Order: sequence, then C-alpha cells, then structure tokens
Amino acid sequence: MTLALEIALIAIAAVAAAICVALVPAGPSRGPRRAPPRKPSPPQQLLELERLIGSAGASELQLHAYLRPLLAEIASTRLAARGITLERWSDEAGPPLLGERLWELVRPDRPFPEDRRGPGLSNDELARMLDALEAL
Repeated sequence: MTLALEIALIAIAAVAAAICVALVPAGPSRGPRRAPPRKPSPPQQLLELERLIGSAGASELQLHAYLRPLLAEIASTRLAARGITLERWSDEAGPPLLGERLWELVRPDRPFPEDRRGPGLSNDELARMLDALEAL
C-alpha cells in the first residue's frame, strides 16, 4: 500500500507542477502596471494671460484696467533698451514707432475710458500691437 500511496503522491505533485507551469506568463515580467502619465497642465502664468487677453476683448474697461498695464510695461522695457522712456515721449514721437492704436493705449496720459462698455481689443489688433512690440 505504501507503493500505491507514493505513486499517488507523485501523480498529485506532477499535476500541481503542470498547473503551476501553465499559470506562469510566457513573456518576461513587466512588473506592476503603471498609470498612464498625466498630461501636464499649462503654467499658471499662461492661464492668467489667456484670461487677461480674453477679457480685454470684452470691453474698453477690461482692456484699460487689465491688459493696458501689461502692454505698457512691455513697451517701456523694449523702449528702454533703445534709451527711450515711455513717460517722456510725446504724441508726435510715439505713433511712428508703436503705431497709432498701441500708442493710444499705452501712452502715460491716457484717460480712463468714457464708454466703459465700449468694444475692447480684437485679436487682429492685439496681433498688430504684439508685432510692433517685437519689432522694437
């Protein structure tokens, strides 16, 4: 009876080994699955600029209060590289270099808009202003 018991144990062990081999993956182990990489979110400063540009098109008030200071700062910095200060420029000297609309917007003595709900800045106008600033 012991021989029969030994044969039964060997048969059970062989079946168990066959099952284990069948469960082992065929290829190399990849390790635990990783979550797909997250798409990076835009920098906060870029998001703020997008909102600022969008609001500048909404009304003259938004343009004057939010985008104008940024454009004036950029113009002032670019002009300073040429030895020119925006604050000391006259109405005759500004438009030839900056263009009429940009000069009208960034000139230091620009009054607060009377029609606060008037049209803001179109994308085409903004593109022309940025081209003028880049050309400085």
